Amino acid sequence: MVDNLYLSALRTQSLPFRIKEFTNYRILDIANQTLVKAIRDEAILKNMPQRYINSIQSDFDGRELWIWVDFKGKKGEPLDLYFEEGTKRHFIKPVRKKALAFIEKGAIGIATGIRRFSKGHWVSGIEARHIFAEGLKKGYPGFKKKLTQELQEYLQETNLFG
Repeated sequence: MVDNLYLSALRTQSLPFRIKEFTNYRILDIANQTLVKAIRDEAILKNMPQRYINSIQSDFDGRELWIWVDFKGKKGEPLDLYFEEGTKRHFIKPVRKKALAFIEKGAIGIATGIRRFSKGHWVSGIEARHIFAEGLKKGYPGFKKKLTQELQEYLQETNLFG
């Protein structure tokens, strides 16, 4: 008959392995429920398009948790980076046509219906929105709390210290 002291020693020796296995199994779900949700909420709060929100992704490779957004323009421009960090005032000009065409906006942002053309002009750039930075700051405490809580529950359920 195996005594309880021997079983307790075996359980204690397997503790680091069991903690790692549990964490590997649950970390992605917990990250999606807390961190990714907080980033998506931040994107909604900052009026980002649904295509941006849907392109927020996460993965766990066994060592590191990855959260990223894959939001590119029609020509592969890194729009995700532009929205996160912003862009400076810059000059735009037509590439394929002789002029850029746009509908003029009125004084309060309502389109006047007047079609304008430009051979090039300066634009103010994109304001930095810091969606990921703010989302991670808001979501991390919940992530840490939920991961710790579920790990403690797992250790109690498996009676590692009993």
